[in-house]
Amino acid sequence: MPVGQGGTVIRGETWKLGYAIETTYGTDPGTANYTNMFGVVQTATLPDPVIDFMPLWMLGNASKRNWYITYKGRIALAASIPDIWLLDGRPLRFPIGTVSTMGSSPPYTHTISEAFTLSSIALHATLYDSDGTVKLNRRFLGGKVGRASISGAENDFLKMSFDEVQFINLAHDQSGEPYYSATVADISPTYPTTEPYLFSYGSLSLAGTEFARIRNFRLDISNNLEPKYYITDNAIYQLPYEYREGRREYTLATTIDIEDASLFKELVRQGTYSSIYKGFQVIIQFTKSADDYIKLTIPSSTPSAGGDAMGCLIRTAPHNIMSTEAIVNVPLTIIGRALGIEVKDSLATYP
Repeated sequence: MPVGQGGTVIRGETWKLGYAIETTYGTDPGTANYTNMFGVVQTATLPDPVIDFMPLWMLGNASKRNWYITYKGRIALAASIPDIWLLDGRPLRFPIGTVSTMGSSPPYTHTISEAFTLSSIALHATLYDSDGTVKLNRRFLGGKVGRASISGAENDFLKMSFDEVQFINLAHDQSGEPYYSATVADISPTYPTTEPYLFSYGSLSLAGTEFARIRNFRLDISNNLEPKYYITDNAIYQLPYEYREGRREYTLATTIDIEDASLFKELVRQGTYSSIYKGFQVIIQFTKSADDYIKLTIPSSTPSAGGDAMGCLIRTAPHNIMSTEAIVNVPLTIIGRALGIEVKDSLATYP
């Protein structure tokens, strides 16, 4: 009988995925701290090592055009966690910067602000077999979110995607193998009890005008992370020493069913109002109740002319002929300079 036939298998739906904030970049916060969850997550590409092998076609006499030998090059640890259904605003911080909380009893107001240096996170994944036995614990350290998006669409939920999370080290519980750590053990995350934010809860305002017929939106955030490989004591593994944040970029894409010429006016203004070139502000808010909402403001301050002050600008907004559509819709591409996020909910602390 083939090995494993009729036996236990690792199931696709039995797993844990938790995260912890690192006190020291790249250092394991400890098993007890992996209590946080991103939200409703159904799939994740975990940052198992991707090794840059370097084959050489030289020296050998009998290779017959095959490479003669290969050496290990740099190792990358890149993850992506798509399709996160947001149950609260905790994941919103990581591609942005810092969070501060105000309030002495529910509700609490959390303000997420930009920072030069992103908070680093550690990720833990546990896999179980069909008997419920832990088969593999993995831990990834020094994670920074390079690219992320916040999105929603008709008949759907408010979602977030970590399109690129870069790590600098890993550990696991497989004794005797590279990267083994005796401290890696299963975790006990705290499971959220709140409901997702429906897209129908949302509103979008451009330059103070609220648009009722929003079909979808997607805000892309890029931190342009740059890996650094230095001479270190850990160089034998050829892992990144660190990731440094590059230029930050925001791009908003949204589709709106139109009823007048207001979007066209914004397009041809090109950010100029009464001869002042300043752009405009975009506000996107998802409201469950007066005490439970997520509010994105691009930029967080009122736009004005000059550097470090400008608002959003419409890059494209084609008003096409659509004889097959009941209502003409306009897909907009908007660039933004800065972002602020405010969340009100019943959670006393955000990590």
